[in-house]
Amino acid sequence: MPKDYYKILGVAENATDAELKKAYRALAKKYHPDHNQGDKSAEERFKEISEAYDVLSDKQKRAQYDQMRKYGAGGFSGFRPGGQAGGAQGFNMPGGMNFSFEDLGGFGSLGDIFSSLFGDRVNFGSHRTRRRPSGPRKGNDLSIKLDISFAEMANGVTKTVRLRRDANCERCSGTGAEPGVGKTVCPQCGGTGMISQTQGAFSVSRPCPRCLGRGEIVSKPCSACGGTGRQKVSQKIKIKIPTGIEDGASLRLRNLGQPGVNGGPNGDLIVKVHVKPDRFFKRVGNDIICSVPLALKQAVNGTKIKVRTVNGHAQLKIPPLTTDGMKFKLKGLGIGKDGTKGNQYVVVKIKLPDNPTPEEKELIDKLQSTEKVHS
Repeated sequence: MPKDYYKILGVAENATDAELKKAYRALAKKYHPDHNQGDKSAEERFKEISEAYDVLSDKQKRAQYDQMRKYGAGGFSGFRPGGQAGGAQGFNMPGGMNFSFEDLGGFGSLGDIFSSLFGDRVNFGSHRTRRRPSGPRKGNDLSIKLDISFAEMANGVTKTVRLRRDANCERCSGTGAEPGVGKTVCPQCGGTGMISQTQGAFSVSRPCPRCLGRGEIVSKPCSACGGTGRQKVSQKIKIKIPTGIEDGASLRLRNLGQPGVNGGPNGDLIVKVHVKPDRFFKRVGNDIICSVPLALKQAVNGTKIKVRTVNGHAQLKIPPLTTDGMKFKLKGLGIGKDGTKGNQYVVVKIKLPDNPTPEEKELIDKLQSTEKVHS
């Protein structure tokens, strides 16, 4: 079974970020090697705590880990995520056949789950490629949802948001080691970051538990980050939303995701845009549709009205004997996209009185005669 990171930190499965950080800090302080000189059990406990917090404090890793736990009881024992390692686990099958979870295309996200949590890639056949977990790897992507108004969609907008993400620890520059303390090759895995374990007919490769898949170990973990090499940062960023963006569309902002591993590039920020519905405007392609009420006398005699647009107001001339449901065009006042500009269409809704006066009955008769002529 995979390690139970929630149990290691002593928190509930629905623990908040604040609860995770509080539990991690208390345990890291208690089991830190500096306070437990020569105590191997405390050192191993500290590594487990750091590994658990590294996964659970990252929303994407945590979601993937929660998915993996569901499948853990179904035969995935022996797999243990290696903190910041990335890639896919593989089996060496009888007869020399190699199997990778990345080949489980029919199982949807299973391949992605293991791909993001493990650092080894094994393919079918004699062509076997292996990527060292300690090599440079791109950081994980981050995703956020951004709400904009209908007018902001129609005109384009630049939004400022506060983004909370991981960054390399300032004290150790992301190495996980105290400044001035070097790293050594892990003696358990020989620097590969992986160890093999036989389970029945299968030989399973998994991240090394001693170095957490990094291939290197530090003699003294960084006191600021506990050896994770990461710290949480909050920053304001500006996001430019293009004119006419569709509801549900996504924007990819390069290098604004989680930091890379071992000198690899940052991940990306995925912004999913939601256009809030507007009670007055509706979108049809690049055109805008709206409805305006009109008094019976205005419809019969004609008038000028002021109509709201996404850029203010516009004057619209209503000709005499305008009937209910007639549509008028405000040219070029729609949505601009791909070098073209849509129109705004105004649909007239005539308000008829419940108990019309003789004068109003005469006006209604005029409109009805007009409708017969139009039909």
